[in-house]
This record gives sequence, C-alpha cells and structure tokens, in this order.
Amino acid sequence: MKAFITVAEHGSISSAAQELHQLQSNMTAKIKKIESEFDSELFYRRPRGMELNEEGKKLYAQFKKIVLLWEETRSMMSQESPALRIGLMVSKNPPNFNQAMGALYEKYKHLTVTIRTGNTQKIENEITDGMIDVGFLVGKTDAKGLHYKKYGTERLVLIGRNIDKPLDKILESENLIISSSNCYYKKVFDQLQEDHQVTRTDFVEIAALESLVSMCQLGMGVSLIPESDTAVLGIRDYRVIDHPACELEKFICYRVSHKITGIEQQLMNMIVTAD
Repeated sequence: MKAFITVAEHGSISSAAQELHQLQSNMTAKIKKIESEFDSELFYRRPRGMELNEEGKKLYAQFKKIVLLWEETRSMMSQESPALRIGLMVSKNPPNFNQAMGALYEKYKHLTVTIRTGNTQKIENEITDGMIDVGFLVGKTDAKGLHYKKYGTERLVLIGRNIDKPLDKILESENLIISSSNCYYKKVFDQLQEDHQVTRTDFVEIAALESLVSMCQLGMGVSLIPESDTAVLGIRDYRVIDHPACELEKFICYRVSHKITGIEQQLMNMIVTAD
C-alpha cells in the first residue's frame, strides 16, 4: 500500500524507490502485484513517468483513507504527547494547512504546536539544530542529515497593472515588491534580473500579503505570487513567465534520524492529498 501511494505521489517508480530506500525492481514487483490483485492496470505508463488512471485514482483515495486511519490509531494508542514543531515558508503556507490544523485541534484537545517561519535555509538549519522537526519548504539546499520528500510544484506569476511590457523593461522600471529580503521569491527576481542583464537592489518590502497585492493592483509596482493564490485573492489578470526559476518544487523536510510521529504523519497526509 505504501509503495503504491509513493509511486502515485512521485509519478515515478525510481523516485519512489529512492524515497522508500528500496530497489526499483522490488517497487515494480509490488505495483504489478497490486494491479494483479485488483485485475486492473492502475497507471498510465509514459516515457517520463507514471500517472494514475481513473481506477488508480479510486484506489489511491481509498488507500489514503486507510493510512490516515492507521496514523490516527497509532497516535491514540501510543504514549506520545500530541505535539507538532513545524517550519513554514514566510511567503507561502502548504495547501489545506489551516483546514488540516483545524481538524487536528478538533481531534486532539491538548495538542501543542510550535511554528517557526523563515526562508528555506533558515528552516533547514532549525530542523538540523532540533528546534523544529518537520518543515514545509519551497526549494531545498540538500543539507546533510536531512530527508526531503517532494509533494508538489508551484508556478509563480507576475501581478500588477503594467505587466504587458517586455520583461526587461518591467524589471528596470517598475517597483519590485517582495514580502521580505529573505523570501524565496526575491531569489526568483534576482535570477530574472541576471538573465535580462538588469541590476537592482531597491526592492520594496511589504510583509502583509493583502497590502502587497493592493499595491500591485493600484499600479504601484509588480510582484510574484503563486498562481494557485490568484483566484483566492481575486486576481484575474496576471502574467505567466516562461522561465525555469518560476517553476518551484515543494518539499517536506525532516532529520534523517527523526522518527515521524503519528500526528506528524496525519498532517503530512492531509497536505499531500490536498496538493
């Protein structure tokens, strides 16, 4: 069951094998056994990976329910205190995070939560130092002693009133608005400037997302936000930038030596399923 879920979430047997520290041939055999058990192919096999077909999606949903129930049972029967120590990006919470935390608070009345925010490297350092246990990252540095589980991708888009001009002109003349000097999206702006031979350091920092968006909509600058946030924020007009730096990978990160608790696994399952 775990092999099937991991292959489905990674879209690749080789990546799933690496995640579970198993041989690729063993993972292939497990998937074939499950397909044989249900007398149905569950994936579309493509040159660059695998994708769940309709039957596979049904089974994935059922398996996730079973795993979530098991983790709930493990937490209930264990002596571990219900606690979460997690790290979040300054710029972006994981999908369904507020709903997931609400569900856990409802289930565990004495749940204690520690949340620290920062950029990718700051969260990685705090996990390494034992200040927190699990981080939800955008990008990674492959720090020694940390395990990374990819759980999705995110595309950044450009927002503002003056986004139809050539990109180099926007980078030269518009106020470039970011949430902080340490946010990941500033690094994307830096990469775009480098590729368009623009040099600027006069970024405008606005920590509150609503204020940042309002400034852009008033024509007082441009910013980068996840495309998935545009509908929630009421943004209809935005610009997709065809650049690798705007395609971000998202990871769940924890120490290799850390044993994931039942409640941590429940949170991770809810977030991965939402994505």
